[in-house]
Amino acid sequence: MDMLTALAISVGVLVAVWVKVTTMVGMFWYVGVLGWACFAAAGGKMNGLKKVIAAGVAGMFWVGAGEFLVLTTGALNLEWVALGVAMFIIVIEAKWSLLSFLPAGLCGAAVIGAGGPVGIFDAPTNVKLAISFVLGAVVGYIAEWAGGMLTKKA
Repeated sequence: MDMLTALAISVGVLVAVWVKVTTMVGMFWYVGVLGWACFAAAGGKMNGLKKVIAAGVAGMFWVGAGEFLVLTTGALNLEWVALGVAMFIIVIEAKWSLLSFLPAGLCGAAVIGAGGPVGIFDAPTNVKLAISFVLGAVVGYIAEWAGGMLTKKA
């Protein structure tokens, strides 16, 4: 079987299971798909997985820190400045190899930023968002492995 067909089979099966499991445990399947997409775009393999997880979580952290700062100081009118600084940090930290996959950092930022300043205080949801993103990247790694197994000759 060719690699694309094998990958399509493994992705189809894993997404079906992923959606079922994440909705049962209150996670966000669609955020996991972002992590998975970042994994594929990063070139896959263990190196891609490490970069996606590190950069994605870092992006979440910096936007969360910016939103926290504006909300706790009462400077909501300066949210644009705080998020500009957060984005600067997300991009500049890409100089480090582990944080170099910029799309994952930006996706992580968007995932946490979607809740706005008040959303940053919803810790249980933010933890679930981060876990969903990370596990999505891991499921992408598993799909890559399974696709490879399906292409091996017996």
